[in-house]
Amino acid sequence: MAKDTLTTPQPQTLEQEPQTTTVSLGRDARQNTLRNIGLIIEHEYKKRLTQRSFIISTIIILVLIVIGACVPTIIQYFTANSNSQTKVVVVNNAGTIAGMNDTALRRYVDSTLNGTASGQSASEKAQFAVSTAPAGSSNNLQKQVKDGTLDILLVLDRAPGQDDVHFTYYTHASSPDIATTSQVQTLASQLSLLDRSSRLGLSADQTSKLFAQPAFSVVNLGQAQDKRSVGDIVAGYIIAYAGIILIFMSVYLYGMTVAMGVAEEKGSRIMEILVNAATPLQLMAGKIIGIGAAGLTQMAAFVVVGITALLLQTPLKAALLGNNTGGLNLNITGNFITLLLLLLVYFILGFLLYATLFAAMGALVKRQDEVQNAVQPLTWLFMIGYFVSFFGIYSPDATWVRVISYIPFWTPTTMLMRVGIGSAAGWEIGLTIGLMLITIVICTAFAARIYRAGVLMYGQKPGLGQLIRLARTK
Repeated sequence: MAKDTLTTPQPQTLEQEPQTTTVSLGRDARQNTLRNIGLIIEHEYKKRLTQRSFIISTIIILVLIVIGACVPTIIQYFTANSNSQTKVVVVNNAGTIAGMNDTALRRYVDSTLNGTASGQSASEKAQFAVSTAPAGSSNNLQKQVKDGTLDILLVLDRAPGQDDVHFTYYTHASSPDIATTSQVQTLASQLSLLDRSSRLGLSADQTSKLFAQPAFSVVNLGQAQDKRSVGDIVAGYIIAYAGIILIFMSVYLYGMTVAMGVAEEKGSRIMEILVNAATPLQLMAGKIIGIGAAGLTQMAAFVVVGITALLLQTPLKAALLGNNTGGLNLNITGNFITLLLLLLVYFILGFLLYATLFAAMGALVKRQDEVQNAVQPLTWLFMIGYFVSFFGIYSPDATWVRVISYIPFWTPTTMLMRVGIGSAAGWEIGLTIGLMLITIVICTAFAARIYRAGVLMYGQKPGLGQLIRLARTK
């Protein structure tokens, strides 16, 4: 009966050309290819998921995600239940301002600083405790500010011969809080506008209409009209920013895991045993897919826990604060789901592309501590697309950004950025996915030849010429 044969590489040095030894196997050798790859995938997947470092890092990141999502609610909870308030006293030496007496002025300052029409909601304590003092009492109050018994003193004056109000802000802090100072400046601007409008004979309603925001819309005639809602646009930017970072970190970390795993097996000489049980291509494919599946599992956990934590902020705030304002209204629309699916697609394609090259580089080193230097060119190559994505987000339709987004090595991050902000057409998405698939096939064939010869090469690290010869070896 005719027999199929499988050629297995033998250990070689840098000076030797790759040699092969013919081993007689059964006819079912090729039929076992998928089975071998499946076993390797299962081994790598279980190995990564059961590693102590993997479990601990995943738990830590999940806890950080939950804490990060809950931080606004936690801060608001402690602020609402804190006895400390920022004490503000307003001294009006400027006379009547916009027709308001001291009581009306206090209410206006209170509502403006605390951000609500009544100064505070029924279940929350106001951040600022606002009161007024008689005109001419600022000197005594300045002593209280200096002693620390009063937080803010706001004095309103009119300079002789001038109609505009002058605002003086007194505080005890050596470095005034930027957020509080900004709020007081906003209050001063609004009071000044109201006062000027009143002196010009305008009513409060007329003043409100005068400074109302105009209706403004953008219609892009260069491509199909963007019919996304404001929520979809915001979600697109969030996914673009978060996705770029997630893809870069994940592809790099999991790619390094592939390279380190190959180098570890090669350094311990386990590879010599493995290549007799499966072909180098099967080993490379199984390792890449297994580690990639572990990475996808970890990413899925991050996404699910993150979205769940954000959605739970509304009921959590209702339970802690007695109201449900300020929660995240996450609108799960078709556009949102499409963006998440494209994030998944570009992550998988980007990982497969770089993981094959990382595996080839890992096969060329003698020890694990050499992996970092070996993969450095790939790291710099990937970082170009990462930085272009952030710089290009301000001009996504620029020719140079579009050209770079078509280059497969930079597509995962740059195209996700363009898709997220709505500047990529459907045909561009299809084109870039197709180009990446073609490049993955080419790089896999290239990396497989280097991997096949490199895993059993224990001499010094080959140079560029030797790499080319290895890649041309069939």
